[in-house]
Amino acid sequence: MTTVAFVVGHEDSRDSPSDTPEAYWRVLVPARELGGIPLVLGRRDAAQRALAADVVWIHQPTCFAAASLAEAAQAKGVPVVADFSEDPWARAQVDRPYSAARLDALERTLEASSLIVTTSAGLVPAFFSRGEVRVIPATLALGPQWNPSLPTRPAVLGWWSDGRQKRGMEAVAPGLIRVLESTDCRLAHVQFSHHAPLMAGLTNAEERMARARRLSALFEDDRSLDAEGNVAMYRQALALATISVECYAPGTYAETVSDVPLLRAAALGVPTVTTRKSAPPGCVSATPGEWAEVIAAVLQNPDRRRELSHAARAWAESRSSFAAYQAVIKEVTS
Repeated sequence: MTTVAFVVGHEDSRDSPSDTPEAYWRVLVPARELGGIPLVLGRRDAAQRALAADVVWIHQPTCFAAASLAEAAQAKGVPVVADFSEDPWARAQVDRPYSAARLDALERTLEASSLIVTTSAGLVPAFFSRGEVRVIPATLALGPQWNPSLPTRPAVLGWWSDGRQKRGMEAVAPGLIRVLESTDCRLAHVQFSHHAPLMAGLTNAEERMARARRLSALFEDDRSLDAEGNVAMYRQALALATISVECYAPGTYAETVSDVPLLRAAALGVPTVTTRKSAPPGCVSATPGEWAEVIAAVLQNPDRRRELSHAARAWAESRSSFAAYQAVIKEVTS
């Protein structure tokens, strides 16, 4: 049996893979489903264990240790797969750009790679000049923990976000404020908090308190939880939402980044309103100026919400196979 080392390549100091940027979904999940070895560089013997595998699969290789591992694997004749969930050269559109050192590590890894994998076809142009590219969309192994639930009342807007959506929130905040002011729904925000745009312009203390009561944030505040424990906590917070929201600043990054935020909501039967120009089944694409109207339309129409929920779940079920991973593993070892 072929042994694959799935490696977190964007950091070399974590004790366990974190959820950002997507190490859980691109390292822990495929390793578990395919009998691979999940590794975090920086832990004792991680590089040595990776080099003992038949394939080294590095997600988001933007640290020195990842580049060194790729070069060592190449020298040993071990195939290297470089896996990307985002365009690293476009990251400045949504967050701080990668440093020159990180981009240098990335280039070194690409030089040593046998194959490049991206999570979307839209990412392929960023890498095709650097080698052969295959697309493996975000994949989620569905189990009973992902069974859909009925949405709670009053309605909840769920935002399972990350730092890359902060600038997008600034654009959609006016629409969300209109929804909060015209309905009894609230916003449940898990993983990262970026409520400042939703509080902007409120100077009266009572107004601020009233708005704050409509917002809630869930943090990773229990350091004893492992990655599965954290995801379970976040999943529970999102499962009862009527609508999930996803917001990126406009640009090529937003249209090519991994759609895992949409997928994990869809697995729970929660439809998403997104700023992406192209939305999969069960999701609704809307410009920031359209958000208030689009969200209100779903909140006020249970039949429409149910229709979107069923479409979202069916789409998530179509993304539950790991056959594409197996095909790539076979390709690089043949």
